Amino acid sequence: MKDVIIIGAGIAGLSAGFELYKNNIDFQILEPTDRAGGAIETLKIGDCLIESGPHTFSSLSKETMELIKDLGIEDLLQEADPKAKKRSIYRNGQLVAVPSGLKEFIKTDILSKDSKMMLLEELFIKKEEKEETVQDFVERRFGREVLKNFIQPYLNGLFAGDVQKLSANAVFPKLKELEKKYRSIVFGMFLSSKFRSSFKGLTLYSFTNGMETLSDEIHNKLKNKVTLGAKDIEISRAKDFYIVNFKVNNKTINYTANSILFAIPAYAMSEFAYLLPKGYASEITQIEYSPIATVVQTVDKSNVGTSTEGFGYLCTKEPHKKLLGTIWTSSIFPDRAPSDKMLLTSYIGGTLNKKIIDQPKEEIANLTAKEVAETMQISDSNSIETIYIKVHTNAIPQYNLGHLNRVKRIEELMDTNIGLFFTGNYLYGISINDTVKTSRKTVEKIKIYINTVKQSTHIEKDLVKN
Repeated sequence: MKDVIIIGAGIAGLSAGFELYKNNIDFQILEPTDRAGGAIETLKIGDCLIESGPHTFSSLSKETMELIKDLGIEDLLQEADPKAKKRSIYRNGQLVAVPSGLKEFIKTDILSKDSKMMLLEELFIKKEEKEETVQDFVERRFGREVLKNFIQPYLNGLFAGDVQKLSANAVFPKLKELEKKYRSIVFGMFLSSKFRSSFKGLTLYSFTNGMETLSDEIHNKLKNKVTLGAKDIEISRAKDFYIVNFKVNNKTINYTANSILFAIPAYAMSEFAYLLPKGYASEITQIEYSPIATVVQTVDKSNVGTSTEGFGYLCTKEPHKKLLGTIWTSSIFPDRAPSDKMLLTSYIGGTLNKKIIDQPKEEIANLTAKEVAETMQISDSNSIETIYIKVHTNAIPQYNLGHLNRVKRIEELMDTNIGLFFTGNYLYGISINDTVKTSRKTVEKIKIYINTVKQSTHIEKDLVKN
């Protein structure tokens, strides 16, 4: 009997498996597709190295850096160009640099003088205890301009979500914590050494051969603990354990296990909702996801009319714009494209433009090229070559109002001692590091449960002997 069966071999399932491996807990990972890594996917197309999913992680990603050290792959890290820390916002027909310090903030024209003065008034605004949408929270404390010109573009890149639905308590927990402790967020930023230190010494990283190196190395480490191509997975509950049946190459295989760890997206849990006690299934399966198309393109550097120094840009919400933002991949990692080419990774769609992904890929490519050309002052959008498109129907989980209560309910379910556990980016954070951290947290719960089961088994055996 296995201690744990993990469903899903994305970074959530792989990192959970690696934690179990380090703790000598017997497990097996079942992955329905023919590859491990999930959303983390690196591709070589012609002379370009591209990312279908996440591009980078930071040196402040504590759990990810520890995982890399445990895997012994520090020498495979690739540091991004230091200038990649710079970000831009596209608004009113032009790219504007996001201020990185107080002097730059005072000079920037992203905000009007009135909006800058409103930040001083924030010192005297009362704190709010109840849960708020991002829109209500930001407008109440900082005003509409900050929402439109900073927060909405930022959340385009993070969630591709709707500020009228996203929960400020779930999306900005650190800011809400400052508000609660200091009443003023601005005041709290200056007083909280913990908050200030969370932004110091930040370096961006990937790997020489791309982000998939991380998932590949974990997969290689676990070797026969990962079963790819596991189809028709069925799980049933016996008296005090689980029976798992599945097929590989049309051959039926079965395991028994003390517990099940679901490391799949929330929407995919609908297949296993029958295992959950009444009232819990909807907490997971009804989590909304935003749809996004990833569009990778190249263009001759000589055709670009703007500076491309930095990470890329995010777009403010404008009626005619469908683009969420563009990463200047070859500015971050110059070796990922020919020296005379710009490698661009753009994102289009999101919660507010769901219908975009229903269009043919050619139309998505043309629309993206048109908006990128407008943004980066490229005179002819036909000079932009599309080399890759991937449509993610369910790309990013949305932390909408009620999210924290939903997570509490999922935690309650894991604590009911029925051996069902959950991990993934729909719980505590959507980044790679958040996901690795979530898997670690869940594995701690699993360890306690497995120890309890084994102690109970020993007691039963002793009673039988006596």
